Amino acid sequence: MTVSEDAAAGGSAGARLKIDEHIRGDGALVSTWLVADGARVLVEVEGGTSGALSAAAVVHVVRRYARPLEAEVAAQVVGAPRLRLTDGMALAVLHWRAAVDAAGRDWLVLTAPGDEPQAALATGVAAALRYLVARLDGERGGGDEGEGG
Repeated sequence: MTVSEDAAAGGSAGARLKIDEHIRGDGALVSTWLVADGARVLVEVEGGTSGALSAAAVVHVVRRYARPLEAEVAAQVVGAPRLRLTDGMALAVLHWRAAVDAAGRDWLVLTAPGDEPQAALATGVAAALRYLVARLDGERGGGDEGEGG
């Protein structure tokens, strides 16, 4: 995954972190970025519906799909690009290949003070966040819920 220079340099507020990239059925490339903005996280969907969610909502989605990391994998998170959230929490993207995988996958890792790191497949979390943003946009009358992937 690609990160902005801010995110690569230490995850300061306003940094962008790419969590997913895929090709829609019509052939369009869709990239999903997260941007920290205080207690909110902007979900930027290039070629789709973008919007803001609370940092708490994003953390809830990640925790819904995440599982604790094994110690040797958790050690690799230290150098991973990250996005700082509220209350000392952060999201990091870790490209890691499990023994059962033919190729590595991108994992979104939630780190929180006093808690062990938890990881979820970045593609699943990105899809859930895109759905929430599109749903909120649709409820506000802002557009088509089917946009964004």
